[in-house]
Amino acid sequence: MAEGLLSLAPGRRKSNLLAMIVLAVTVALIIVFSIAVDGFATVGNLRVILSNSASLVILSCGMGVVIISRGLDLSLIAQMVAGATVFSIMINAGAPGSLALLVAVATMVLVGMMNAWLIAYVEIPALLATLASAMFITGLFRFFILRGEYLLLLPKTNPAVIFLSSELLPGVSAPVALMFVALASAWFLLRRMSAGRTIYAMGDNFQAARLSGLPVRTTTIIVYVYAALAALMAGLVMSSASGTVDFRTVTNGTLLFEVILVVVLGGIPLRGGRGGIWNILVGVALIVVLRNGMTLLNVTAQTQDVVKGVVLIVAIVTDNYLNPRDTETDTVGDL
Repeated sequence: MAEGLLSLAPGRRKSNLLAMIVLAVTVALIIVFSIAVDGFATVGNLRVILSNSASLVILSCGMGVVIISRGLDLSLIAQMVAGATVFSIMINAGAPGSLALLVAVATMVLVGMMNAWLIAYVEIPALLATLASAMFITGLFRFFILRGEYLLLLPKTNPAVIFLSSELLPGVSAPVALMFVALASAWFLLRRMSAGRTIYAMGDNFQAARLSGLPVRTTTIIVYVYAALAALMAGLVMSSASGTVDFRTVTNGTLLFEVILVVVLGGIPLRGGRGGIWNILVGVALIVVLRNGMTLLNVTAQTQDVVKGVVLIVAIVTDNYLNPRDTETDTVGDL
């Protein structure tokens, strides 16, 4: 056991090194933007950054748990929009907010279990299973439920919608509160539940975890159901703030791109087995500061995508260098 822990230590140190580098870059950007951009270093802008980052943090919690288990969920944004659609349809039909939320939660649990079943029992690689799931969910909801429409309006006068976009305490909005709930739940799952130990074992060496008798299939269900519920939470935050459910969020791919970018930048290796809430916070901090600063500088969305693409490439190359494949951890068909 001691030898195993010692063998993992260098990998953890390397992941922490990447997180510290990203944190240093974030601090440098904050200093540069504070000097060069009017209105960046203000309390009002800080609140905007915090509020706008809520959905990204929530989604990153879901994706982070999945990647730590050596998985990948490309259907996360489709699930987010689907969950918000179910909630919106129920609200528009006159259902109370509690019932609408219950139906949306049940729907997302089923979607998460479907993904887990394809991966754990049918043994389809997570990348292909969740890609197919994303296509199925988007097609089902857009063409069969919304009849080809891209947008679904959400009544901002509904009490449930008002609650989801209101301030619970001075300076603490409902989206920010839900963001902390997502962070706390991810931390509890990974650090305080027995499933968390299995998640790390699966990510470190999936075959060894399975052969040692750990409940890898059951844990896979927990992982993907948690990711689906995180997607629902993010969908409720985004739709309540804008008053619409927009399926173009799925088709343009930018948000999924940002979520993966956050996880990789924070130091969670794509091969799994390491990382936690700290890494998610570090990755989110860099992305939201970079995005906010470029927006205040009137940088076009296309240019911002180019910059984030370069950052992602650098992060993946760095991840490959810090966490190289070897005969002990390499697995055919992982991800």
